[in-house]
This record gives sequence, C-alpha cells and structure tokens, in this order.
Amino acid sequence: MAYCASCHGENLKGIGPAAGALKTAPPDLTTLAKRHDGKFPYEYVAGVVRFGKPISAHGSPDMPIWGPIFSMVDFNEVNIRQRIKNLCEFLASQQQK
Repeated sequence: MAYCASCHGENLKGIGPAAGALKTAPPDLTTLAKRHDGKFPYEYVAGVVRFGKPISAHGSPDMPIWGPIFSMVDFNEVNIRQRIKNLCEFLASQQQK
C-alpha cells in the first residue's frame, strides 16, 4: 500500500489516485500471471521493483525504481530481499484465475 497503491490502486488494477498523471497507465498487477503464460513471473517482478524495467514491454519509465528507496529505509540486504520477496508473494496471491 505504501509504495504501489498510489499508481496501481488498492485493488492493483492500475487505477490508483496518481495514475491519471502518468503518461502511460500503470498495468493491472492482477494479470501478471496471465500475461506470462499463466505463471507468476517472480524474477521479472523482483527485477522491475529493484532495478527498473528490464524491457520496454513494462511500459513507461514513470515507475520508480524501488531498490534504492528500500536501501534508504533499511541498509540490510537480507531485509531488502525479504521485502521484495514478500511483495512478489502478495502479488502472486492476487492473480486472476
């Protein structure tokens, strides 16, 4: 909620309060598995969160790279990786059937 909902929305469908201010609409995060052959893309999501979009298919560069921000919140690499893992597990649990 603290990092993603402003753009992706509380329901993760890409309609958060800041979404209208972006050049490219945030993607619906409940369809990540659907868009990746039915399997939740853990490595892809972790990479986008930590390092930014690896390919242009992610969309606009409007999405912040959260890795440096997480590093400022907590300098412990293990904690940063756990935070990203928790986020990925949450997103995986919210995928459309």
